[in-house]
Amino acid sequence: MALRSLVARKSLGLGFQSKAKILAVGSTAHSRGFQTFSLPDLPYDYGALEPAISGEIMQLHHQKHHQTYVTNYNKALEQLHDAIAKGDAAAVVKLQSAIKFNGGG
Repeated sequence: MALRSLVARKSLGLGFQSKAKILAVGSTAHSRGFQTFSLPDLPYDYGALEPAISGEIMQLHHQKHHQTYVTNYNKALEQLHDAIAKGDAAAVVKLQSAIKFNGGG
């Protein structure tokens, strides 16, 4: 699935050129030629949902929990890019679960 998605993105010219239009919020074009993502700022203050959810919990969830998903997603995408460049189909298949898990997080 990841390989098919990557091939489709490559054939459409998405995410593989430094001048490519960035489609995802918080993403940046990476100098190596693939797209990376960054944690977007929340459009509201961490304490905006109090008393239902504390500002401390919101800050923890956003800055630690969500940031970990973004970091691991970028890492998996870089490994996928390298595996495709090397023609390592087994590594591409192995990385699919990490991409799905962290990309969905």
